[in-house]
Amino acid sequence: MPVHSFFRKLWKSSCQNKHKFFFWLLLRDRLSTRELLRRRNMILPSYDCVCCNLGIDESLTHLFFSCPFAQACWIRLNIVLVELDPVLAMEEIRDQINLPFFMDIMIVFYWSLWMQRNDLIFRGIHPSPVRCLDNFKKKFALVILRAKVRYKESVSQWLEGFV
Repeated sequence: MPVHSFFRKLWKSSCQNKHKFFFWLLLRDRLSTRELLRRRNMILPSYDCVCCNLGIDESLTHLFFSCPFAQACWIRLNIVLVELDPVLAMEEIRDQINLPFFMDIMIVFYWSLWMQRNDLIFRGIHPSPVRCLDNFKKKFALVILRAKVRYKESVSQWLEGFV
């Protein structure tokens, strides 16, 4: 089975290890979405997406790509998603970002989406595209500290464009 280039780029990114591991789980379809919990025979009151309340099962595809909340968050990052297949959607994101540090952006943004979902489930804080982008900017600012010297300036300038 061929390994997608995202797996290789993942481990070379400047993100924190916990973010890399999270993204690796996402690429392997091993994040504890409600769909995965159902496959593991866990009983939950509902398997629906908590971010949109449309009665659609919370799968990776829905949670990160087709959920109206996720779509609103991606738009805040100036990304418009058409593709719903996870790998093709990631390629679409890569092409729209078109920067050498696209992988760092994707990893931290997926993390921010995931944390919005978790904040609702575990802390009762309703998700917000504005809060998602703010969380992304805070976490991504840490990537600048770990970025390769040749990218630091362009990463910093790119992030300043969203402030």
